[in-house]
Amino acid sequence: MSKSQERSTSSAISTPNKAGDDLHNVSDTFYTSQRKGSHVFRVRLDATGFTLQRESPSGVIIKEQTVKICDIVGARCMRMKKSPRNLGRCACVNPGTPAGAASRKGGTPSKCSPASKEENACDVGDGSAYLYLFAYVLKKKSLRSSLHRERTVLTLRFRSFDTFEDNMREADRWYRALRWQLNQTLEDIFVERIGEARRRRVLVLLNPKSGSGNAREVFNMHVAPVLNEAEIPYDLYATKHSNYAIEFMSTRRLDDWCTIIAVGGDGLFHEIVNGLLRRADWAQVLDNIALAIIPCGSGNGLARSIAHGYNEPYFSNPVLGAALTAISGRSSPMDAVRVELQNRVMFSFLSIGWGLISDVDIESECIRMFGYQRFTIWTLYRLANLRTYNGKISYLLADETQEPQSMLLPQSEQLRKMQSSRSCNVHIDKLSTASCHRSSEYLPQEFEDVISLETSINQSFRSRCDSWLSGGSRRSCYYSISESVYHSLADESEFADLSAAAATELEQNQHNFGPSSILPSLSEPLPEAAGWLVEEGEFIMMHAVYQTHLGVDCHFAPKAQLNDGKIFLVLIRGGISRPHLLSFLYNMSTGTHLPEKNNEYVKVLQVRAFRLEPHDNHGIITVDGEQIEFGPLQAEILPGIARVMIPK
Repeated sequence: MSKSQERSTSSAISTPNKAGDDLHNVSDTFYTSQRKGSHVFRVRLDATGFTLQRESPSGVIIKEQTVKICDIVGARCMRMKKSPRNLGRCACVNPGTPAGAASRKGGTPSKCSPASKEENACDVGDGSAYLYLFAYVLKKKSLRSSLHRERTVLTLRFRSFDTFEDNMREADRWYRALRWQLNQTLEDIFVERIGEARRRRVLVLLNPKSGSGNAREVFNMHVAPVLNEAEIPYDLYATKHSNYAIEFMSTRRLDDWCTIIAVGGDGLFHEIVNGLLRRADWAQVLDNIALAIIPCGSGNGLARSIAHGYNEPYFSNPVLGAALTAISGRSSPMDAVRVELQNRVMFSFLSIGWGLISDVDIESECIRMFGYQRFTIWTLYRLANLRTYNGKISYLLADETQEPQSMLLPQSEQLRKMQSSRSCNVHIDKLSTASCHRSSEYLPQEFEDVISLETSINQSFRSRCDSWLSGGSRRSCYYSISESVYHSLADESEFADLSAAAATELEQNQHNFGPSSILPSLSEPLPEAAGWLVEEGEFIMMHAVYQTHLGVDCHFAPKAQLNDGKIFLVLIRGGISRPHLLSFLYNMSTGTHLPEKNNEYVKVLQVRAFRLEPHDNHGIITVDGEQIEFGPLQAEILPGIARVMIPK
C-alpha cells in the first residue's frame, strides 16, 4: 500500500467498538477498499494524535502510521451532498480516484468489502456521515530535498447505523473528542473554557500595499482556508493609510481577541507594537494578547527569525508556515527595545540602523518593483559609492552568560465585551437537537475534492474565499466566523474622521505610556561610573539587532533569541577595504559574516542599552526598516515584554 493510499482511509466503514473507551480517547475499526482488495484499519485518537494500524486477515498489525496531534489543525463532520455527480459513484471506489474518473477513463471500481455491500450504498438515501480531519505534516520529497508541510485530509466514513442522524452522532463524538484533544495543546488565553471550550477570536490586520501589493490575494488563497479549517473566528481589517494600525491598536478595546495577526511586512508589525504600547493599559493588554505575522513584505525578518528559531520549514511555503504558526496556540515572550528620540519615544522589535544598511533599505524604495532583490541591487550601487559617517556610540554591555528570560506582566482585569463587535457564531458541523431529526446536513460543493484527498491548500474552501474577497476589493473591514460567513463594512473607516488634533494628542501622550526608562534621559550626560563604554570616529555603519534575521536571506545575528534580553550591536569602522566589506555583506546570507573576535574594523557587542550621537547633520536612521528623523537616539532592551506566536 502506497503512502497516499495508506493515508486515504476515505470511504471507510466503521464498526463500533464496545470497549469502554475514555470520553476523549476513541477508537474504532474501519474498512477501506483499494484496487488490490479491501483492508482493515484500527483507528485510534488520543493525546498523541490519530494512529492508523493496518491489520492482516489474521489480526496481525502490518503497518502503523500516526498523524501527530501537533500537525492537526481541525476537522469537520457532515454529509455528502446529493447531486448527479455523486449518484454515479459508489462509496467504495478507490478514494484516490476523483468522482466520475473511473467512467471517464475506462477504469473499474475496486472490489467492495463485505461490510460495504449494501443494496443502497450509493443511493440518494445513503445515511453515511463523514469526518474530515485536516493536517499539515512534515514531508520530504527526496533525500536531497528539504522538509516541507504537506496538507493531508484524513476522511472517515460512518455508516454503522440505519439513519444519518445516528451516524452523524457517532462522527460528532469523534469530532468533539478531537477538538478536546486539540484544546489541551493550547495555552489558556487562546481558548474560551466557559461552557463548551472553543477557540477565541483573532484580529487580522492586513496591509494591501505590503511588498508586491498582493497581501489580499495571499490572505484569500492561503491564510483564510487554514483559519477556517481550524475553526478560528476572526475579524479582518485592511489598513488604509500610514499609522492606521497605530491608531487602531491604541484606541480600540481588544478584549474580544486573543491574537493579532499582521498580514504584511515588518512595518505593519512595527505599527501594531507601537500602538499597543501607547495604551494606558499596555501591560494588561500585552499579558492577554499574542502577536503573529504572515510574511507579505519585502524583508520579512521577524517571520524568518521565528521559523529559524524553531526549525520550522520556511522557504518551501513561508505563508503556510506562518499561518500554521499563527494558529498553533503556543506563544513565547519576545524582547522589544525602547527608543528615545529628541521629541518622542517609540518601540522596536527588529533593529535600529545607521549607515550602509539603512541607506540600502530606504534608498532602494525607488526600485521596489524588484521585490527583495532590490536590496542586492542597491547594495552593489552603494558599495561603489561608499559613504562614511562621523559620530559617537556609547553602550552598556549585557551579561553574555544570562539565560533567556521573560518579563512577567500583571494579569489584566476582565474588561466588558466590546459593544461594536458583530459576528454570527453558527457552526455548520455542530450537531444540534434539530439536526438529529432531519437529514439536512449536506456536504458543500467545495468539499467534494476533499474526498479525493487533494493535497493542495488552495482546494479547501477556495470557492467560499473567492466569493467574499477579491484582489481588487475596496472594503476595509470584514467580520467572519470560521465557516466563511462574512459581514463586511463599508469603505469608510472608523478612523477616517480622526482629526488632526486627536492625532497630535496621541503623539504628545506617547511619553506617558509604555515602560519607563531606567536610563538618564537623552538630554542628560551619561554617568561614567555606570559602566558606559564609548566608540567614536568614522563609521561605515552601525546596526543594532535583536532577531536572528533582518530579512529572508539575511542571517544577521545568529546567536540572537526571541527573549534573551540582549541587543547585538554591530559596528563597522571607516577605513575597511571594499573586498573586506563585500565579504561581510555577502556572508550575511549564511550568518558567517561576523568575526569570531572583534578587530580594528568590525566589532560585535552584546549590549543592553546604547546611545547614538551623530556628529554629521545628514544621513539615514531606521527603526525596524522604517526611516525616522535624523538625530541622536537612546535605546534599551525590554526583556520579554511582548508575546509572539511560535510553531508547535
